[in-house]
Amino acid sequence: MKAPRTDKLRTNILSMLLAMVGFGILVGYGTVAISAQDALWFVKKFDALPTRIVVYQEGERTELTAGQPGFAELAEAIRASVAAGVSRPSGMGLSDLSRQDAYQKFVTVEAFFDTPARVHANFNVGRPTQMLFPITGRHSDLNVAFMGADGTYFAGAPILKTTQPIRDALKALGFKTE
Repeated sequence: MKAPRTDKLRTNILSMLLAMVGFGILVGYGTVAISAQDALWFVKKFDALPTRIVVYQEGERTELTAGQPGFAELAEAIRASVAAGVSRPSGMGLSDLSRQDAYQKFVTVEAFFDTPARVHANFNVGRPTQMLFPITGRHSDLNVAFMGADGTYFAGAPILKTTQPIRDALKALGFKTE
């Protein structure tokens, strides 16, 4: 006669913990990716260059396009500022009055893109075809970049880690930055 089986069910605690941690990471990543509408929200990269840039300085409007002096430097500065990354959402939008003040009273850079640009952030910034960077005046101390399309700016503008490359390029071109 055979002896009865006495096998016990074994639980591998380490495998179970690894599975739970992996699932938690996947849920966290997925939640941010879905809300940001960007699977690569964590990437600090921005390759888009504007095709047209308008600099407003106290009511004066200077439009720059490819081939004009200063355009390449300012376009690269815009790319570098956005590529440095996004700190956080500002929770701000750009009202018509603030936009008019940005054009008439302060130094502001507005960049236009031929195709929607992908700005990676852990929140949804939309797919902008235009960006507005306040250099002096209202909101300029925040490094905010208003994103928009079709002549309208979205709410919840991102705060960039830096706009110093834009400020440096403007200064080199003879514009005020303070």
